[in-house]
Amino acid sequence: MSESAVLKLICANQGSIRVAELEANGCFDDVRRIISNREKFVCCRSGGEQKVVAKTELRLCKAKVCQGCNNLHLCRKFLLGSCPFSQSSGCQFSHHLTSDHNMKMLGQHGLQDLDRTELCMLLLQNDNFLLPPICFHYNNGGGPFGWCQDGDSCTKLHICEKHLQGYCQCHRAHDFHDPQPLKTLQARGVPSWLFGFLKTVYINKRVLRSHDDDLQQHLQTFSTGDTRAAANYPDDFDFGIMNISTKNQLKSDNYPWYKTQGGNCSSYSKSQFKGTF
Repeated sequence: MSESAVLKLICANQGSIRVAELEANGCFDDVRRIISNREKFVCCRSGGEQKVVAKTELRLCKAKVCQGCNNLHLCRKFLLGSCPFSQSSGCQFSHHLTSDHNMKMLGQHGLQDLDRTELCMLLLQNDNFLLPPICFHYNNGGGPFGWCQDGDSCTKLHICEKHLQGYCQCHRAHDFHDPQPLKTLQARGVPSWLFGFLKTVYINKRVLRSHDDDLQQHLQTFSTGDTRAAANYPDDFDFGIMNISTKNQLKSDNYPWYKTQGGNCSSYSKSQFKGTF
């Protein structure tokens, strides 16, 4: 099973899948090798089982007129399947996923085999431009709106975070079809056919955000030269989670433990880098 086939299978499964299910569809060794690429996959545990979430650095370009960038030149609503126009009838954004520029960008990120729906699922959980964030203030405090002073006019999503994490019976909204979530999502052009997938998408977004937060905390620890804190990281801490920009950052003289490993971000034990600062 190839990396592109694994990615396509995950994106067709709402952006995440149980590792056991992946292994049932391909060679065990191949699957483990492929999902160890932390630039495209993030592993976590859910319900006692290991799950893998698809990741990408690719984003939609937000500019109306762009002479060239490293993002997709594509209509956001077209990606979501909700654009009421075609380019010939008034839409000012591209509806051509297979344009020369877009195919180049997709190829650079290894996404050229994804269809529009699969790409949509991948970008929904990675590109914060596509979905409204969950309102923190709504999820704290009492009353119908918690601490949120904007109430029904809030542009963030009034949905219960605990419900997204598991089972909850509180008074907050648990349904994306409730009035405020529905209005907020419709204002962002999110079509109703996606509503059934949104709980999974927001769960996946949380996994990816937690992964990035953990990485930043880890980098801050090493950037301050705090070997005592570094020694508290587990023996199997996965240094493979770094993306390309982070790897380049680690190649500097400030990170000799990285250079001693030949620039290969894999799983190192703390004994391999302890005392190198």
